[in-house]
Amino acid sequence: MKSRYLLPHLYKKIGGILFLLTFGTWLLGTVMNFSYSWVDYNTTKESQGNFADEIIVTGLIISLLMIAFSKEKNEDEYIAAVRRESLQWAIYINYGLLLIGTWTFYNWDYFSVLVYNMFTPLIFFILRFHFVIIKNRRTLPS
Repeated sequence: MKSRYLLPHLYKKIGGILFLLTFGTWLLGTVMNFSYSWVDYNTTKESQGNFADEIIVTGLIISLLMIAFSKEKNEDEYIAAVRRESLQWAIYINYGLLLIGTWTFYNWDYFSVLVYNMFTPLIFFILRFHFVIIKNRRTLPS
């Protein structure tokens, strides 16, 4: 089966490294209140901005896309079917959680739900896709 829209397999490793770097940077800023003064900018004398959030979100999106849509070493019809089913499953779960979040959270908490919701379809897809592939490799005879 020819996959026209998938990246080469090498991009999965590059995406994994980029994900670890940007996720680690996000953890530093969120959990440990690390200051990213090297990305500060002044818009006016009264306010000061920071590009750290934009850099982290961009890194997370690019890395997750690279991981999710890179070819496997042996890309065949079975992998394509698992990929399609995992994507459908991820969208169902994602929007189910979004509906729950819509009725559970309000104001800025809901805004946080929406921000995290940008990443969850890719994360659910990656987790389910690799779970099914690994599970089926164990059950197949060598």
